[in-house]
Amino acid sequence: MSKPSAPILAWLRTQLKNKGLNVAALAGKTGAKRKDVRKVLDGREPLTVDQLMTWTQALDLSLEELVAVPVEVPETEAPRAATEDDTRFVVDPFGMQAEQALKFAFAAGTDFSFVADTTQLQDSGVPQNVLSRFPQHLLIQLDAAYHAHNNPRFDERGVSLTLSFDTLYECSFPWSAVLEVRLRLEPPDALPPEEDEPEEPSGPTLRLVT
Repeated sequence: MSKPSAPILAWLRTQLKNKGLNVAALAGKTGAKRKDVRKVLDGREPLTVDQLMTWTQALDLSLEELVAVPVEVPETEAPRAATEDDTRFVVDPFGMQAEQALKFAFAAGTDFSFVADTTQLQDSGVPQNVLSRFPQHLLIQLDAAYHAHNNPRFDERGVSLTLSFDTLYECSFPWSAVLEVRLRLEPPDALPPEEDEPEEPSGPTLRLVT
C-alpha cells in the first residue's frame, strides 16, 4: 500500500520534470538542503505541509492544480522521477563515452565538471580571453541548480551549452575535445551501527533443573 502522500510526490516530480528543473534547482529556490529535498521526493522522508506549500509556490503552481491531484498513484508508476522518455538524457552503454557521461551527469542532477582540450575549442564560442588563459586544458564547472539554464543540446558532433563567463555565451564542445567528466556526489547519511548478536556459548554451561 502506498503512502497517502505518494500521489502528491508523483505530481511534484512530474512538475519539476515538465519545468526542466531538478532537486538542486528546487533546493536553491527554497533555501533547503539538496539532500533533504531529495529524501522527500524519493519517499525516504515524509512530506510536510510547510514543504508542500513552499515548493508549490517556488514552482508557480496554483492551489487549484494541487487540489486536482489524483488520490491514487497507478501501480505501474515508478516511485522516482523518470527520465527514460526524455531522449536527451537516455544513456546508451554502447554509445560514445563522452556523450553518455555528460547525459548521465545532467540526468542525475548533480554538480559536475568536465575537462576539454583547449586546442579544439577555437571556434567553440568560448571567449578567446578564457582560451588564452588555459591553452591546454579548460575546466568547465556546472552547478546542478543551473542545469536548466545550461540548456544542453546533444548531436552527433558534440554538446552545446549556454555558459556564463562575463556574460552568457552559446558554446559547442566536440566529443573529441571532452577528455574527462567529474561528478560531485552528495554523501549518503551514515548507516546506524549494526547490533552485535549475542555469541553462542562455546563451552559447557550450567542449567537449572527442577
